[in-house]
Amino acid sequence: MNFQKLKYAIVVANSGSFRAASRRLYMAQSSLSTAIKELEEEYQIQIFERTKRGIFITEEGSEFLTYAEDILSQVKTLEQRYLGDNDRHMFSISGQHYDFAAEAFARLVDEESGRKDWNFRFLETSTSRVIDDVRHSYSELGILYLNDSNRRVIEQHLDHYELVFKKLGLFYPHAFLGKNHPLANLKKIYLEDLKKYPIIKFEQAKGSSLQFSEESLEGNFEGEQVIYASDRATVINLLAKTNAYLLGSGIVTSPFSLLERTIPIVDGEASEIGYIQARYRKNSELAEKYIDHLRKMVKNEK
Repeated sequence: MNFQKLKYAIVVANSGSFRAASRRLYMAQSSLSTAIKELEEEYQIQIFERTKRGIFITEEGSEFLTYAEDILSQVKTLEQRYLGDNDRHMFSISGQHYDFAAEAFARLVDEESGRKDWNFRFLETSTSRVIDDVRHSYSELGILYLNDSNRRVIEQHLDHYELVFKKLGLFYPHAFLGKNHPLANLKKIYLEDLKKYPIIKFEQAKGSSLQFSEESLEGNFEGEQVIYASDRATVINLLAKTNAYLLGSGIVTSPFSLLERTIPIVDGEASEIGYIQARYRKNSELAEKYIDHLRKMVKNEK
């Protein structure tokens, strides 16, 4: 397998033409075209359809390029680990939008502030991106939840990509409300109580399964106004300024807890909160320390 030719194919696909790709690669267009032709002959497929209007990715080419990106991602990780600058490493976490996960990360970074050989990265993102980040070793761990509604679909993806879910604990759904929300003083709440108010949802990747939603309840939200956001800062501002609400775990450990109310939902079922990791990869020292912070936070919130 020629990794360089795989890289060429990815660049051509992203550039939209052989001419643009050859410029990006600083090579002759004829040489690039020959390399792609050799790649297609080697695997006996047609990756690109060449027309007078330009190139188009074929159906089998689209599938091939997906595998090629996976392979090159792993090669890049391998090269960075063993051939790159080993004086500084990256500890990375990807997760759904959980306050306690970010707080645990902040505590870890503070605890390891003297470690000049490490950089740190925390990514709050969509469910599919969490899985992809761990799958491609972009992040060592991913934070998400499982329940009866999403378990089968999520576990199918994890099994396919050789990932495993490790349970940290249970949580029951809560409604997140601003301090001035009309329902803010309730001690418990039913989904029916929330139906006339706008609901906030975290944006998921385009084309994602409904089971990849971060809302752990399957309430009937038909007719409600939906406000989509991609980050917790926007959500907190929306809760403070509007009568919208968010469904979440209720585990809030950072100072943001002073800006909102979390009220348990009576008709909500328990979900498992946990982390995912590569099945055959041993956790790093920092990963174990981070998991320990997570466990303490989830335990304290029970």
